[in-house]
Amino acid sequence: MRGNVLGFDPDTNTGAISGHDGNRYDFVTAEWRGASRPQRGDIVDFQAIERRATEIYLVEPSYVAPGFGQFYFSPKGRISRSQYWLRFVLPYAAIVFALDIVVAIAGQGSTVGAVFSGLLSLFSLVALCPSIAVLVKRIHDRNKSGLLALVLFIPAALFGILAVIWVVTTIVAVGIDQATSGIVPALGVLGVIVIVSGVIVLAIDLWFFVEFGCLRGTIGPNRFGPDPVKR
Repeated sequence: MRGNVLGFDPDTNTGAISGHDGNRYDFVTAEWRGASRPQRGDIVDFQAIERRATEIYLVEPSYVAPGFGQFYFSPKGRISRSQYWLRFVLPYAAIVFALDIVVAIAGQGSTVGAVFSGLLSLFSLVALCPSIAVLVKRIHDRNKSGLLALVLFIPAALFGILAVIWVVTTIVAVGIDQATSGIVPALGVLGVIVIVSGVIVLAIDLWFFVEFGCLRGTIGPNRFGPDPVKR
């Protein structure tokens, strides 16, 4: 018979299962055949003898939502689309938007604008590691290796470096006065490379948005853990 673990008390080594027949079955640790300790919500297969469960086998482990530290700083496990958007993307965007508004209102030349501009830069730097950890867990939910995150960050970093080099070399080549007066120099080979790399980065961003921001993760457990979406 199939059922769900209602709870388990490690002090008494006893627990209870809600059978799919609507009855409750008690069990002891000696009857548990899973590799890990029983968790509330685990889907199990067992033999029912009167109101006792015996020979209990774990069919599908329950999903335990990650706490603050695990969610933002650990790459292990899986998270759903709703967790990704509601616990990271939207709060991150709201904070950046609020800081941008303050800087725009105060003016970048003002003391307040300079302070909040610095806070924005600091926040972006501090949020880098959490953004990687959260993205890796979302990639895991799609049953793909977390190393795919490198496909997003490395090309973007290279594009940024190339763009800075191109701007600096352009200003040096035509003179600062000409650059600020609106004279646009020829792109040159480096400029073409920057544009092409920018298009590639944009395409990668779009793929990540669809693949890991919009699509549902693996239905049921995968190699990275149980399904975060309750069915």
